[in-house]
Amino acid sequence: MEFQITIAGEAGQGIARSADLISRDFVSRGLYVFNYRDYGSLIRGGENFNLLRISNKPVYSNNWKSDFALVFGRFSGHHLKKLNMGGTSIGTLPGVKTSFNTHDMLKKIGAPSISANSILLGALYKAMDQPLNNLMTQMNVFGKHAGINKKAAQLGYDQYGGQVKPISFSKGKGPRYFVSGSEAVAYGAVSSGLDLYLAYPMTPATPVLHLLANLKNQDIRAVQLENEIGVINAALGAGYAGATTMIGTSGGGYALMGEALSLQGMSEIPLVVYMAMRPGPATGIPTYTGQGDMKFVVNGGHGDYSKVVIAPGDPLEAFERTTEAFYLSQKYRVLNVILSDKHLAESNYTFDKKPVVKVKPQRFLTKPGKNFKSYKVTADGVSPRAAAGTSLVRATSYEHDEFGYTTEDRGIANTMIEKRLRKARTLEKAVSKLSPVKTYGTGDNLVISWGSTKGAILDAIKEVKGTKFLQIVYLKPFPSSRVKTLIEKSKNVVIVENSATGQIADLIAENTGHSASKKILKYDGRPFGQKELVAKLRRAFK
Repeated sequence: MEFQITIAGEAGQGIARSADLISRDFVSRGLYVFNYRDYGSLIRGGENFNLLRISNKPVYSNNWKSDFALVFGRFSGHHLKKLNMGGTSIGTLPGVKTSFNTHDMLKKIGAPSISANSILLGALYKAMDQPLNNLMTQMNVFGKHAGINKKAAQLGYDQYGGQVKPISFSKGKGPRYFVSGSEAVAYGAVSSGLDLYLAYPMTPATPVLHLLANLKNQDIRAVQLENEIGVINAALGAGYAGATTMIGTSGGGYALMGEALSLQGMSEIPLVVYMAMRPGPATGIPTYTGQGDMKFVVNGGHGDYSKVVIAPGDPLEAFERTTEAFYLSQKYRVLNVILSDKHLAESNYTFDKKPVVKVKPQRFLTKPGKNFKSYKVTADGVSPRAAAGTSLVRATSYEHDEFGYTTEDRGIANTMIEKRLRKARTLEKAVSKLSPVKTYGTGDNLVISWGSTKGAILDAIKEVKGTKFLQIVYLKPFPSSRVKTLIEKSKNVVIVENSATGQIADLIAENTGHSASKKILKYDGRPFGQKELVAKLRRAFK
């Protein structure tokens, strides 16, 4: 049993809220829902739509045609052409199969214009032959406005006179967790002992700032500063004082942080960065998705220094990998970037299980004695860390000796550079225990990708026989030997990426010596749909 619903209208008409109500209802009844959001950069008036794919089996991506469409708003008529054969449309536009004069209906019950979507939701439930009481329960989220929205939904349900296509399913077993990538990163940071989150708003990273700022009963400070340069420098200052700190941004903001990223490399103050990509260059398509910043993040910052870049593929991983990011950053005094994008950040996924945390983040702070060496030369490249204020603890942007005193001595410079770079080998050993790659399926055909493309690939390879999927989770340090082994054991290799150049292919070639000539690329700001990717994979492996 599977079907998809399109909800389309103008920004400000409650499109996202309507999608959320339906999603949470079906999840509460034991089904799996994938919720994709598509919106422009206008706060009001531009077209928004959500695609809800609902199934009795796990689904991790959307398709571009639906079985039901709720359309209201002047830009939404084209969605009528994106219905599957026999699909049902409900709305306020000419051409829909069941049209409502919501203005008069709202006037009849004394409801505001925003409640028009509740009328259409009621009609949708009648069209699907679903009990309205489940939707009514979800509408309690409206608080004091719940009553009028329930009345509007009941009116739409009663006055629907179109075709009824019963959706039947048996209730699933066990709990269902419905979560976005942004929520997962935020909650992963909280479970890691986060003290301070700093950010300047930039889509699609902003939801994490909002979530953390609105948390109740948590001793966490979320602060918006004047710009991204202030954000990263303040974060390093807080880390110097011993705070567990995280910052968030997107591509343009990350560019502004470039100098201070290298300041982290020299000062070795732990820092976790949440970097949520969108298409560039420059402003690009600011509310859509893309993976074109990967090389920039892996290589960003001047000078040679060790860092970690993690790219989770779904919210479950986002939670788990966020805890790993804090653990590695604190223990090894490195920069750790959690690389996401709009698709992962703002889509909602359904899971049966809670995340499994492999490592327990901690501060790894020592009590310094007299003449504490902030940058002690060690065999693994990791110097002991102490918080400023507990003793004389130095941190600097300049080359320095073990005590943190500025130096230009070439012998000391060589020693300290080599000490910092030894952490790269230490990190490789640590990361090798944290599943830096994951594989799915079996066969001689190999799909390689990373990040949010995971969902569509998992859904697609169910229909493309003989196909295995290699997901690269740790982009730095790169899991060279594991990737190389899988490539050499495969007959055909195809790269899948939401970028114009297929950057992961270059990273693979750099680290393994293998080049992948076949690439399936998409760079219009939209993610891959399952059926779309199935067709592309079949052509690639033919």
